[in-house]
Amino acid sequence: MPNKSNVQAAQERSVVVEQVDTNLATLSTFFTDNSNFKYRILQASDIESTLAICYLDILIDEKHLNTQLLQLNIDEINEDTIMECLSAMGTIQTFTDHQAIASFLFNAGFICFVQGKEEAYGIPIPGYQTRSIEESKTEPVVRGPRESFTEQIQTNLAMIYRRLKTPYLKTKKYTIGSNSNTEVQAVYLQHLVDKKVLAEFEKRIGQVKLDTLIESAQLEEQIQDHVFTPFPQIAMTERPDRIVAALNEGRIVVLVDGTPSVLIIPTLFTDFLQASEDYYERFYFANVTRALRILALVISLLGPSLYVALTTFHQEMLPTPLLLTFSAAKSGVPFPTFIEALIMEIAFELLREAGIRLPRTVGQTISIVGALIIGEAAVQSGIVSRPMVIVVATTGIASFAIPAFNAAIAFRIMRFPIMFIAAATGVFGIAICSLMLILHVSSLRSFGAPLLSPVAPMHWKSWLKNIFIVPYQLREWKDSTTSLPEYQTSQLDEYSKSKE
Repeated sequence: MPNKSNVQAAQERSVVVEQVDTNLATLSTFFTDNSNFKYRILQASDIESTLAICYLDILIDEKHLNTQLLQLNIDEINEDTIMECLSAMGTIQTFTDHQAIASFLFNAGFICFVQGKEEAYGIPIPGYQTRSIEESKTEPVVRGPRESFTEQIQTNLAMIYRRLKTPYLKTKKYTIGSNSNTEVQAVYLQHLVDKKVLAEFEKRIGQVKLDTLIESAQLEEQIQDHVFTPFPQIAMTERPDRIVAALNEGRIVVLVDGTPSVLIIPTLFTDFLQASEDYYERFYFANVTRALRILALVISLLGPSLYVALTTFHQEMLPTPLLLTFSAAKSGVPFPTFIEALIMEIAFELLREAGIRLPRTVGQTISIVGALIIGEAAVQSGIVSRPMVIVVATTGIASFAIPAFNAAIAFRIMRFPIMFIAAATGVFGIAICSLMLILHVSSLRSFGAPLLSPVAPMHWKSWLKNIFIVPYQLREWKDSTTSLPEYQTSQLDEYSKSKE
Protein backbone atom coordinates (compact mmCIF):
# COMPACT_ATOMS: atom_id res chain seq x y z
CA MET A 1 0.00 0.00 0.00
CA PRO A 2 1.20 3.56 -0.61
CA ASN A 3 2.56 5.65 2.21
CA LYS A 4 0.36 8.02 4.20
CA SER A 5 1.57 11.18 2.50
CA ASN A 6 0.51 9.91 -0.92
CA VAL A 7 -2.96 9.05 0.39
CA GLN A 8 -3.35 12.45 2.00
CA ALA A 9 -2.26 14.16 -1.20
CA ALA A 10 -4.82 12.21 -3.21
CA GLN A 11 -7.52 12.98 -0.64
CA GLU A 12 -6.78 16.69 -0.76
CA ARG A 13 -7.09 16.71 -4.51
CA SER A 14 -9.76 13.95 -4.51
CA VAL A 15 -8.67 13.08 -8.05
CA VAL A 16 -7.76 9.80 -9.67
CA VAL A 17 -4.02 9.19 -9.96
CA GLU A 18 -2.01 6.66 -11.96
CA GLN A 19 -1.36 4.35 -9.00
CA VAL A 20 -4.18 1.84 -8.41
CA ASP A 21 -3.24 1.31 -4.75
CA THR A 22 -3.41 5.04 -4.06
CA ASN A 23 -6.84 5.25 -5.66
CA LEU A 24 -8.10 2.32 -3.59
CA ALA A 25 -6.85 3.90 -0.38
CA THR A 26 -8.46 7.23 -1.22
CA LEU A 27 -11.79 5.70 -2.21
CA SER A 28 -11.80 3.54 0.92
CA THR A 29 -11.82 6.68 3.07
CA PHE A 30 -15.28 7.50 1.65
CA PHE A 31 -16.55 4.12 2.87
CA THR A 32 -15.00 3.91 6.31
CA ASP A 33 -16.96 1.51 8.55
CA ASN A 34 -19.00 0.36 5.57
CA SER A 35 -18.87 -3.42 5.34
CA ASN A 36 -20.62 -3.46 1.96
CA PHE A 37 -17.73 -1.75 0.16
CA LYS A 38 -15.70 -4.39 -1.69
CA TYR A 39 -12.82 -4.33 -4.12
CA ARG A 40 -10.82 -6.87 -6.10
CA ILE A 41 -7.32 -6.48 -7.52
CA LEU A 42 -6.87 -8.33 -10.81
CA GLN A 43 -3.22 -9.06 -11.56
CA ALA A 44 -1.63 -9.66 -14.93
CA SER A 45 1.48 -11.73 -15.50
CA ASP A 46 3.76 -8.79 -16.30
CA ILE A 47 2.21 -6.08 -14.14
CA GLU A 48 1.88 -6.46 -10.38
CA SER A 49 -1.47 -4.69 -10.20
CA THR A 50 -3.17 -4.29 -13.56
CA LEU A 51 -6.62 -3.11 -12.46
CA ALA A 52 -8.96 -2.98 -9.47
CA ILE A 53 -12.73 -3.47 -9.34
CA CYS A 54 -14.72 -1.62 -6.62
CA TYR A 55 -18.43 -1.97 -5.79
CA LEU A 56 -21.08 -2.11 -3.06
CA ASP A 57 -22.10 -5.75 -2.84
CA ILE A 58 -25.60 -5.00 -1.53
CA LEU A 59 -26.50 -2.96 -4.63
CA ILE A 60 -25.29 -5.22 -7.45
CA ASP A 61 -25.68 -8.83 -8.54
CA GLU A 62 -22.29 -10.36 -7.77
CA LYS A 63 -23.04 -13.42 -9.90
CA HIS A 64 -23.54 -11.19 -12.90
CA LEU A 65 -20.33 -9.32 -12.05
CA ASN A 66 -18.35 -12.56 -11.80
CA THR A 67 -19.68 -13.69 -15.17
CA GLN A 68 -18.56 -10.43 -16.75
CA LEU A 69 -15.11 -10.57 -15.16
CA LEU A 70 -14.52 -14.12 -16.39
CA GLN A 71 -14.81 -12.83 -19.95
CA LEU A 72 -11.90 -10.45 -19.44
CA ASN A 73 -8.41 -11.44 -20.52
CA ILE A 74 -6.32 -9.70 -17.88
CA ASP A 75 -3.04 -10.20 -19.74
CA GLU A 76 -4.36 -8.23 -22.71
CA ILE A 77 -5.52 -5.26 -20.64
CA ASN A 78 -3.32 -2.18 -20.49
CA GLU A 79 -3.81 1.56 -20.50
CA ASP A 80 -4.32 1.51 -24.28
CA THR A 81 -6.80 -1.39 -24.58
CA ILE A 82 -8.87 -0.87 -21.40
CA MET A 83 -11.74 0.94 -23.13
CA GLU A 84 -12.08 -1.76 -25.77
CA CYS A 85 -12.09 -4.54 -23.18
CA LEU A 86 -14.58 -2.88 -20.82
CA SER A 87 -16.99 -1.78 -23.55
CA ALA A 88 -18.16 -5.38 -23.91
CA MET A 89 -19.41 -5.25 -20.30
CA GLY A 90 -21.72 -2.27 -20.69
CA THR A 91 -21.93 1.49 -21.13
CA ILE A 92 -18.77 3.13 -19.80
CA GLN A 93 -18.68 6.36 -17.81
CA THR A 94 -15.37 8.04 -17.02
CA PHE A 95 -14.55 9.77 -13.72
CA THR A 96 -11.62 11.85 -12.57
CA ASP A 97 -12.55 12.57 -8.93
CA HIS A 98 -13.38 10.23 -6.07
CA GLN A 99 -16.47 12.11 -4.90
CA ALA A 100 -18.22 11.38 -8.20
CA ILE A 101 -17.01 7.79 -8.04
CA ALA A 102 -18.53 7.31 -4.58
CA SER A 103 -21.85 8.70 -5.82
CA PHE A 104 -21.79 6.37 -8.82
CA LEU A 105 -21.31 3.29 -6.63
CA PHE A 106 -24.58 4.07 -4.86
CA ASN A 107 -26.35 3.85 -8.23
CA ALA A 108 -25.71 0.12 -8.68
CA GLY A 109 -22.50 -0.16 -10.66
CA PHE A 110 -18.82 -0.97 -10.33
CA ILE A 111 -15.69 1.13 -10.78
CA CYS A 112 -12.51 0.02 -12.52
CA PHE A 113 -9.10 1.58 -11.77
CA VAL A 114 -6.30 0.86 -14.26
CA GLN A 115 -2.61 1.16 -13.56
CA GLY A 116 -1.20 4.15 -15.43
CA LYS A 117 -4.56 5.86 -16.10
CA GLU A 118 -5.58 9.09 -14.36
CA GLU A 119 -9.25 8.31 -14.74
CA ALA A 120 -11.63 5.61 -13.52
CA TYR A 121 -14.29 3.75 -15.48
CA GLY A 122 -17.78 3.07 -14.22
CA ILE A 123 -20.16 0.48 -15.63
CA PRO A 124 -23.78 0.07 -14.45
CA ILE A 125 -24.74 -3.47 -13.56
CA PRO A 126 -28.08 -5.12 -12.66
CA GLY A 127 -28.61 -4.76 -8.95
CA TYR A 128 -31.20 -4.96 -6.21
CA GLN A 129 -34.77 -6.09 -6.75
CA THR A 130 -37.38 -3.44 -7.50
CA ARG A 131 -41.17 -3.50 -7.57
CA SER A 132 -42.62 -4.70 -10.84
CA ILE A 133 -45.06 -2.65 -12.90
CA GLU A 134 -48.53 -2.96 -11.38
CA GLU A 135 -51.98 -1.43 -11.72
CA SER A 136 -52.40 1.93 -10.03
CA LYS A 137 -54.15 1.62 -6.67
CA THR A 138 -54.72 5.37 -6.29
CA GLU A 139 -56.03 6.08 -9.82
CA PRO A 140 -57.97 3.00 -10.95
CA VAL A 141 -59.94 3.01 -14.21
CA VAL A 142 -62.56 0.74 -15.77
CA ARG A 143 -61.26 1.34 -19.27
CA GLY A 144 -57.73 2.30 -20.24
CA PRO A 145 -54.11 1.31 -19.54
CA ARG A 146 -53.56 -0.53 -16.28
CA GLU A 147 -49.87 0.00 -15.64
CA SER A 148 -48.52 2.66 -13.32
CA PHE A 149 -45.12 4.09 -12.46
CA THR A 150 -42.73 2.36 -10.08
CA GLU A 151 -40.00 3.58 -7.74
CA GLN A 152 -37.33 3.04 -10.43
CA ILE A 153 -36.81 6.23 -12.44
CA GLN A 154 -35.28 4.46 -15.45
CA THR A 155 -38.31 2.18 -15.70
CA ASN A 156 -40.60 5.21 -15.54
CA LEU A 157 -38.66 7.00 -18.28
CA ALA A 158 -38.85 3.89 -20.45
CA MET A 159 -42.64 3.81 -20.05
CA ILE A 160 -42.82 7.40 -21.32
CA TYR A 161 -40.44 6.77 -24.24
CA ARG A 162 -42.49 3.74 -25.25
CA ARG A 163 -45.57 5.95 -25.66
CA LEU A 164 -43.91 9.00 -27.24
CA LYS A 165 -41.64 7.86 -30.06
CA THR A 166 -40.49 11.29 -31.17
CA PRO A 167 -37.09 13.02 -31.22
CA TYR A 168 -38.78 16.11 -29.76
CA LEU A 169 -39.01 14.35 -26.40
CA LYS A 170 -36.25 15.83 -24.24
CA THR A 171 -35.01 15.08 -20.74
CA LYS A 172 -32.83 17.03 -18.32
CA LYS A 173 -31.14 15.34 -15.40
CA TYR A 174 -30.60 16.92 -11.98
CA THR A 175 -29.09 15.59 -8.78
CA ILE A 176 -30.68 16.88 -5.57
CA GLY A 177 -29.81 16.17 -1.96
CA SER A 178 -26.38 16.59 -0.44
CA ASN A 179 -26.74 13.22 1.29
CA SER A 180 -29.12 11.29 -0.94
CA ASN A 181 -27.87 12.50 -4.36
CA THR A 182 -31.32 11.69 -5.73
CA GLU A 183 -31.74 11.67 -9.48
CA VAL A 184 -34.46 13.97 -10.84
CA GLN A 185 -35.50 14.04 -14.49
CA ALA A 186 -37.46 16.83 -16.19
CA VAL A 187 -39.23 15.63 -19.35
CA TYR A 188 -40.89 17.80 -22.00
CA LEU A 189 -41.62 18.06 -25.72
CA GLN A 190 -39.25 20.61 -27.18
CA HIS A 191 -41.62 22.01 -29.84
CA LEU A 192 -44.55 22.44 -27.42
CA VAL A 193 -43.08 23.52 -24.09
CA ASP A 194 -43.21 27.19 -23.10
CA LYS A 195 -39.57 28.28 -22.98
CA LYS A 196 -40.21 30.81 -20.19
CA VAL A 197 -41.89 28.19 -18.03
CA LEU A 198 -38.95 25.86 -18.66
CA ALA A 199 -36.47 28.59 -17.73
CA GLU A 200 -38.42 29.37 -14.55
CA PHE A 201 -38.44 25.69 -13.61
CA GLU A 202 -34.69 25.41 -14.12
CA LYS A 203 -34.19 28.51 -11.98
CA ARG A 204 -36.30 27.16 -9.13
CA ILE A 205 -34.88 23.66 -9.13
CA GLY A 206 -31.40 25.16 -9.10
CA GLN A 207 -32.30 26.90 -5.83
CA VAL A 208 -33.51 23.73 -4.08
CA LYS A 209 -31.49 23.01 -0.95
CA LEU A 210 -32.17 19.61 0.61
CA ASP A 211 -30.06 17.13 2.52
CA THR A 212 -32.19 14.18 1.48
CA LEU A 213 -34.82 13.96 -1.26
CA ILE A 214 -37.05 10.93 -0.71
CA GLU A 215 -40.39 11.83 -2.29
CA SER A 216 -41.55 14.23 -4.99
CA ALA A 217 -43.71 16.05 -2.41
CA GLN A 218 -40.50 17.50 -0.92
CA LEU A 219 -39.52 18.88 -4.31
CA GLU A 220 -43.06 20.15 -4.91
CA GLU A 221 -42.94 22.17 -1.71
CA GLN A 222 -39.62 23.71 -2.71
CA ILE A 223 -40.62 24.85 -6.21
CA GLN A 224 -44.31 25.76 -5.80
CA ASP A 225 -45.41 29.39 -6.11
CA HIS A 226 -47.37 29.77 -2.86
CA VAL A 227 -46.51 28.12 0.44
CA PHE A 228 -49.21 29.40 2.80
CA THR A 229 -52.25 27.92 1.09
CA PRO A 230 -53.97 24.55 1.52
CA PHE A 231 -54.51 24.22 -2.23
CA PRO A 232 -51.93 22.35 -4.34
CA GLN A 233 -50.45 24.17 -7.32
CA ILE A 234 -48.73 21.17 -8.88
CA ALA A 235 -50.63 18.08 -10.02
CA MET A 236 -49.38 14.58 -9.25
CA THR A 237 -50.09 11.28 -10.96
CA GLU A 238 -48.86 7.69 -11.10
CA ARG A 239 -50.31 6.97 -14.54
CA PRO A 240 -48.09 7.09 -17.68
CA ASP A 241 -51.06 7.91 -19.93
CA ARG A 242 -51.79 11.09 -17.96
CA ILE A 243 -48.13 12.07 -18.21
CA VAL A 244 -48.13 11.57 -21.97
CA ALA A 245 -51.28 13.69 -22.25
CA ALA A 246 -49.63 16.43 -20.17
CA LEU A 247 -46.53 16.37 -22.38
CA ASN A 248 -48.70 16.75 -25.47
CA GLU A 249 -50.22 19.84 -23.83
CA GLY A 250 -46.80 21.50 -23.61
CA ARG A 251 -46.24 20.83 -19.94
CA ILE A 252 -43.17 19.71 -18.02
CA VAL A 253 -43.24 16.49 -16.01
CA VAL A 254 -40.80 15.85 -13.19
CA LEU A 255 -39.73 12.34 -12.16
CA VAL A 256 -37.94 11.64 -8.88
CA ASP A 257 -36.01 8.44 -8.32
CA GLY A 258 -37.52 6.36 -5.52
CA THR A 259 -41.17 7.39 -5.92
CA PRO A 260 -43.93 6.62 -8.45
CA SER A 261 -45.50 10.07 -7.96
CA VAL A 262 -44.72 12.27 -10.98
CA LEU A 263 -45.28 16.05 -10.96
CA ILE A 264 -46.97 18.04 -13.75
CA ILE A 265 -45.97 21.68 -14.35
CA PRO A 266 -47.81 24.00 -14.77
CA THR A 267 -51.17 22.90 -13.34
CA LEU A 268 -54.72 24.19 -13.65
CA PHE A 269 -57.44 23.71 -11.06
CA THR A 270 -59.49 21.72 -13.58
CA ASP A 271 -56.72 19.10 -13.65
CA PHE A 272 -57.73 18.06 -10.14
CA LEU A 273 -61.25 17.23 -11.38
CA GLN A 274 -60.17 15.18 -14.39
CA ALA A 275 -59.51 11.45 -14.67
CA SER A 276 -57.79 9.50 -17.43
CA GLU A 277 -60.99 7.60 -18.10
CA ASP A 278 -62.72 10.80 -19.23
CA TYR A 279 -60.97 10.48 -22.59
CA TYR A 280 -61.62 6.76 -23.00
CA GLU A 281 -65.43 6.94 -22.68
CA ARG A 282 -68.00 8.60 -24.93
CA PHE A 283 -68.06 12.37 -24.60
CA TYR A 284 -71.57 12.71 -23.14
CA PHE A 285 -70.83 10.23 -20.38
CA ALA A 286 -67.54 12.00 -19.60
CA ASN A 287 -69.28 15.38 -19.40
CA VAL A 288 -71.92 14.05 -17.01
CA THR A 289 -69.18 12.54 -14.86
CA ARG A 290 -67.28 15.83 -14.75
CA ALA A 291 -70.45 17.69 -13.79
CA LEU A 292 -70.98 15.20 -10.96
CA ARG A 293 -67.43 15.84 -9.75
CA ILE A 294 -68.03 19.59 -9.65
CA LEU A 295 -71.24 18.96 -7.68
CA ALA A 296 -69.31 16.62 -5.37
CA LEU A 297 -66.73 19.35 -4.80
CA VAL A 298 -69.44 21.83 -3.72
CA ILE A 299 -71.11 19.25 -1.46
CA SER A 300 -67.79 18.24 0.08
CA LEU A 301 -66.96 21.85 0.89
CA LEU A 302 -70.35 23.31 1.89
CA GLY A 303 -72.65 20.37 2.73
CA PRO A 304 -72.48 20.38 6.56
CA SER A 305 -72.20 24.18 6.68
CA LEU A 306 -75.41 24.67 4.68
CA TYR A 307 -77.27 22.18 6.88
CA VAL A 308 -76.10 23.95 10.04
CA ALA A 309 -77.01 27.39 8.66
CA LEU A 310 -80.44 26.40 7.34
CA THR A 311 -81.58 24.51 10.44
CA THR A 312 -80.20 27.11 12.86
CA PHE A 313 -80.85 30.51 11.24
CA HIS A 314 -82.95 30.11 8.11
CA GLN A 315 -85.73 27.63 8.83
CA GLU A 316 -88.07 29.69 6.62
CA MET A 317 -86.03 28.61 3.57
CA LEU A 318 -86.95 24.96 4.14
CA PRO A 319 -90.27 23.44 3.01
CA THR A 320 -92.60 22.97 6.00
CA PRO A 321 -92.79 19.14 5.77
CA LEU A 322 -88.99 18.91 5.60
CA LEU A 323 -88.59 21.32 8.51
CA LEU A 324 -91.02 19.27 10.62
CA THR A 325 -89.07 16.10 9.77
CA PHE A 326 -85.80 17.72 10.85
CA SER A 327 -87.40 19.05 14.05
CA ALA A 328 -88.81 15.64 14.97
CA ALA A 329 -85.44 13.98 14.39
CA LYS A 330 -83.69 16.70 16.41
CA SER A 331 -85.91 16.29 19.47
CA GLY A 332 -84.05 14.58 22.28
CA VAL A 333 -80.58 15.47 20.96
CA PRO A 334 -78.75 17.43 23.70
CA PHE A 335 -76.28 19.23 21.40
CA PRO A 336 -76.70 22.16 19.02
CA THR A 337 -76.65 21.33 15.32
CA PHE A 338 -73.10 22.66 14.95
CA ILE A 339 -71.77 20.37 17.71
CA GLU A 340 -73.57 17.43 16.07
CA ALA A 341 -71.88 18.18 12.78
CA LEU A 342 -68.49 18.60 14.44
CA ILE A 343 -68.77 15.28 16.29
CA MET A 344 -69.77 13.35 13.18
CA GLU A 345 -67.16 15.02 10.96
CA ILE A 346 -64.37 14.22 13.41
CA ALA A 347 -65.60 10.62 13.75
CA PHE A 348 -65.72 10.26 9.96
CA GLU A 349 -62.20 11.63 9.55
CA LEU A 350 -60.92 9.25 12.23
CA LEU A 351 -62.50 6.30 10.42
CA ARG A 352 -61.02 7.48 7.12
CA GLU A 353 -57.54 7.76 8.62
CA ALA A 354 -57.84 4.39 10.34
CA GLY A 355 -58.91 2.77 7.08
CA ILE A 356 -55.80 4.13 5.36
CA ARG A 357 -53.28 3.20 8.06
CA LEU A 358 -54.55 -0.29 8.82
CA PRO A 359 -53.68 -3.22 6.52
CA ARG A 360 -55.77 -3.09 3.36
CA THR A 361 -57.98 -6.10 4.10
CA VAL A 362 -58.69 -4.91 7.64
CA GLY A 363 -58.88 -1.22 6.77
CA GLN A 364 -61.76 -1.60 4.31
CA THR A 365 -63.75 -3.57 6.88
CA ILE A 366 -63.11 -0.99 9.60
CA SER A 367 -64.14 1.88 7.32
CA ILE A 368 -67.46 0.35 6.27
CA VAL A 369 -68.51 -1.52 9.41
CA GLY A 370 -67.16 1.18 11.73
CA ALA A 371 -69.15 3.89 9.98
CA LEU A 372 -72.36 1.86 10.13
CA ILE A 373 -71.95 0.89 13.78
CA ILE A 374 -70.88 4.33 15.02
CA GLY A 375 -73.60 6.11 13.04
CA GLU A 376 -76.36 3.81 14.24
CA ALA A 377 -75.09 3.84 17.83
CA ALA A 378 -74.89 7.65 17.83
CA VAL A 379 -78.48 7.93 16.63
CA GLN A 380 -79.82 5.30 19.04
CA SER A 381 -78.12 6.97 21.99
CA GLY A 382 -79.51 10.37 21.03
CA ILE A 383 -76.13 12.06 20.51
CA VAL A 384 -76.85 13.03 16.90
CA SER A 385 -79.91 13.06 14.66
CA ARG A 386 -80.49 10.87 11.61
CA PRO A 387 -80.46 13.78 9.12
CA MET A 388 -77.01 14.78 10.40
CA VAL A 389 -75.68 11.27 9.79
CA ILE A 390 -77.05 11.43 6.25
CA VAL A 391 -75.48 14.85 5.62
CA VAL A 392 -72.04 13.84 6.93
CA ALA A 393 -72.10 10.52 5.04
CA THR A 394 -73.07 12.28 1.81
CA THR A 395 -70.28 14.80 2.35
CA GLY A 396 -67.75 12.01 2.87
CA ILE A 397 -68.87 10.18 -0.27
CA ALA A 398 -68.66 13.42 -2.25
CA SER A 399 -65.06 13.95 -1.14
CA PHE A 400 -64.17 10.49 -2.48
CA ALA A 401 -65.50 11.50 -5.91
CA ILE A 402 -62.72 14.10 -6.35
CA PRO A 403 -59.98 12.30 -8.38
CA ALA A 404 -57.01 14.24 -6.96
CA PHE A 405 -56.30 13.15 -3.39
CA ASN A 406 -54.27 16.26 -2.52
CA ALA A 407 -57.07 18.57 -3.73
CA ALA A 408 -59.68 16.58 -1.79
CA ILE A 409 -57.62 17.06 1.38
CA ALA A 410 -57.66 20.84 0.86
CA PHE A 411 -61.46 20.91 0.69
CA ARG A 412 -61.75 18.66 3.74
CA ILE A 413 -59.59 21.12 5.68
CA MET A 414 -61.57 24.17 4.54
CA ARG A 415 -64.85 22.48 5.50
CA PHE A 416 -64.22 23.01 9.23
CA PRO A 417 -63.61 26.80 9.33
CA ILE A 418 -66.62 27.35 7.05
CA MET A 419 -68.70 25.25 9.45
CA PHE A 420 -67.63 27.47 12.36
CA ILE A 421 -68.58 30.63 10.46
CA ALA A 422 -71.92 29.11 9.35
CA ALA A 423 -72.76 28.34 12.98
CA ALA A 424 -72.18 32.00 13.88
CA THR A 425 -73.50 33.95 10.87
CA GLY A 426 -75.61 31.56 8.78
CA VAL A 427 -75.85 31.62 5.00
CA PHE A 428 -74.44 35.15 4.87
CA GLY A 429 -71.18 33.89 6.40
CA ILE A 430 -71.08 30.97 3.95
CA ALA A 431 -71.46 33.40 1.04
CA ILE A 432 -68.65 35.61 2.35
CA CYS A 433 -66.39 32.56 2.91
CA SER A 434 -67.13 31.23 -0.57
CA LEU A 435 -66.33 34.60 -2.13
CA MET A 436 -63.06 34.88 -0.21
CA LEU A 437 -62.16 31.31 -1.18
CA ILE A 438 -62.78 32.01 -4.86
CA LEU A 439 -60.70 35.20 -4.68
CA HIS A 440 -57.89 33.32 -2.96
CA VAL A 441 -57.82 30.48 -5.50
CA SER A 442 -58.03 32.91 -8.42
CA SER A 443 -54.93 34.69 -7.08
CA LEU A 444 -52.84 31.51 -7.10
CA ARG A 445 -50.38 30.78 -9.89
CA SER A 446 -48.65 27.66 -11.10
CA PHE A 447 -45.44 28.73 -12.82
CA GLY A 448 -47.20 31.81 -14.19
CA ALA A 449 -50.43 30.07 -15.21
CA PRO A 450 -53.51 31.25 -13.26
CA LEU A 451 -54.66 28.24 -11.26
CA LEU A 452 -58.36 28.96 -11.82
CA SER A 453 -58.04 29.45 -15.57
CA PRO A 454 -59.98 29.20 -17.88
CA VAL A 455 -62.61 30.52 -15.44
CA ALA A 456 -60.56 33.37 -14.01
CA PRO A 457 -59.30 34.88 -16.21
CA MET A 458 -62.04 33.82 -18.61
CA HIS A 459 -60.84 32.02 -21.73
CA TRP A 460 -63.73 30.62 -23.73
CA LYS A 461 -61.70 28.50 -26.16
CA SER A 462 -60.12 26.61 -23.28
CA TRP A 463 -63.48 25.74 -21.74
CA LEU A 464 -64.01 22.92 -24.25
CA LYS A 465 -60.51 21.60 -23.57
CA ASN A 466 -60.39 21.80 -19.79
CA ILE A 467 -63.97 21.65 -18.50
CA PHE A 468 -66.07 20.00 -21.21
CA ILE A 469 -65.34 17.30 -23.75
CA VAL A 470 -66.70 17.42 -27.30
CA PRO A 471 -66.49 14.82 -30.09
CA TYR A 472 -63.27 14.78 -32.07
CA GLN A 473 -65.19 15.75 -35.21
CA LEU A 474 -66.18 19.09 -33.65
CA ARG A 475 -62.78 20.03 -32.31
CA GLU A 476 -61.04 22.93 -34.03
CA TRP A 477 -57.60 22.16 -32.64
CA LYS A 478 -55.08 19.42 -33.24
CA ASP A 479 -54.18 16.89 -30.58
CA SER A 480 -50.65 18.27 -30.46
CA THR A 481 -51.72 21.75 -29.43
CA THR A 482 -51.63 22.74 -25.81
CA SER A 483 -54.80 22.80 -23.74
CA LEU A 484 -53.27 25.38 -21.44
CA PRO A 485 -54.93 28.80 -21.69
CA GLU A 486 -53.04 31.31 -23.79
CA TYR A 487 -51.98 33.35 -20.80
CA GLN A 488 -49.38 36.05 -21.30
CA THR A 489 -45.94 34.69 -20.46
CA SER A 490 -44.89 38.23 -19.63
CA GLN A 491 -46.94 37.77 -16.46
CA LEU A 492 -44.46 35.10 -15.46
CA ASP A 493 -41.60 37.61 -15.61
CA GLU A 494 -43.52 40.11 -13.49
CA TYR A 495 -44.57 37.45 -11.03
CA SER A 496 -41.01 36.10 -10.70
CA LYS A 497 -39.71 39.61 -9.97
CA SER A 498 -42.36 40.11 -7.28
CA LYS A 499 -41.27 36.87 -5.59
CA GLU A 500 -37.61 37.89 -5.45
